Amino acid sequence: MREYSFIKFIPNSITLMSLIAGISSIKFSIQGNWKLSVLMIMLAAFFDFFDGWMARKLKKSSQFGAELDSLSDFISFGLAPSLLINLCYTHELGRIGWTFSLFYIVCAALRLARFNIENTREQSKTFIGIPSPAAAGIVMIPFFMSFMEFNYFNINQLIFSSSLIIFAGAMMVSRVPTPSVKNLKLKPLYMRFATIAVVLVLIFLITYFWQTTLVIALLYLLMSLINLLIYFFSFFRTARI
Repeated sequence: MREYSFIKFIPNSITLMSLIAGISSIKFSIQGNWKLSVLMIMLAAFFDFFDGWMARKLKKSSQFGAELDSLSDFISFGLAPSLLINLCYTHELGRIGWTFSLFYIVCAALRLARFNIENTREQSKTFIGIPSPAAAGIVMIPFFMSFMEFNYFNINQLIFSSSLIIFAGAMMVSRVPTPSVKNLKLKPLYMRFATIAVVLVLIFLITYFWQTTLVIALLYLLMSLINLLIYFFSFFRTARI
């Protein structure tokens, strides 16, 4: 009988934990437990980051692992966030609200299918479009605001959540380059600053969890908007030449 090393199964086991977290998020959304649903999606994102990192470090990447990861991402960052936002906010729009959720789900599926094809080539320092975990983070911004009782601005949550889900879906299938930290290499001096920054973020997450999460999500949303504007500017400038 052929023997397998236990280490080989570690990345796929982490991927399965991400999948379980995503399915649990759907369960809590149906039950109306928004906070647990959001936390499960965030937990899935945590596992999703480390399964790929672990596979690269252990050099145990496989086609099976890649396909399992895509399935997990589709459920955890495609299906779960769209169902969450529909059950909590956009259901008030009826069929239009459900159409927004379907749009996001289809965009997530197309994004992951495209990533599987492009992943076979040489890895780039940038993503094409935003990754699905980041899109889920953008979609959950209204929940971060509600959990910390952010009432400084009179925001229509229905319009705000609908706009975010359309924007996140469109950005996933777009050709807009966005930064990727997977293949980012820093000099020793910059690595120290990066380490300090990560430690500070972790401290703030422990002390002010929802506030820090909201700031991170808003900063990423702002960065995505800036990248989109730069992309359009470059596109129209090239078209004129």
